[in-house]
Amino acid sequence: MHDTLLLFSTGEGHDSGWLSTHARAYPVSMLKSTKPYGKNTLNLFFAKGDFEDIISLSIDNGKHVEVSRAIYQATYDDASAVVVADVGNQDFVNPSIHGVTLQSDPVLYYNKIANATQVNLIPINTKTKRLNSMTLCNIHSGAATVTVFLSNSTDNWYIIKDVVIPVGSTLKLESDELDYDGDIFNLYVKLGGTTPVDVIIR
Repeated sequence: MHDTLLLFSTGEGHDSGWLSTHARAYPVSMLKSTKPYGKNTLNLFFAKGDFEDIISLSIDNGKHVEVSRAIYQATYDDASAVVVADVGNQDFVNPSIHGVTLQSDPVLYYNKIANATQVNLIPINTKTKRLNSMTLCNIHSGAATVTVFLSNSTDNWYIIKDVVIPVGSTLKLESDELDYDGDIFNLYVKLGGTTPVDVIIR
């Protein structure tokens, strides 16, 4: 497979000036996977260093396989570039595509947790990509006790439980510790008391 460029445009740049949120081009070698996200969305994951850019295609109900096939088939042509979705010009690699959203912010979720109530940071079916890390920073003058766990209607599964974070310290969880199926589990954080903690997920 040659390194064809895959082109995306939301169409907004025509009216408001072109920004990185309006148009992107990626070599096909950066495309790591496609994944359905609900009935009418197909997410494309492009490797970008330690992070991923996500391109969300709005598609006809249930046409995930057809759209994925059309994208991959187009990369085998001799063209140096393939327009996957250009909303402004109504140019799509497959007729089942009708919109596109471009995402690349490496900070995915953030929260200040200040009490012992468990907080659902990433509800089921809202995780859009593989998580690279989670940091939990003790921002208070006393030690903080934290628990991170997965949960669904069946049970809880603990990643860490009652881990003490000293004053002024940060606990970091890596990608292998946060690798889970977002279609099955919620991701929760719970404090053992009222010492506040800043949580950032990338």
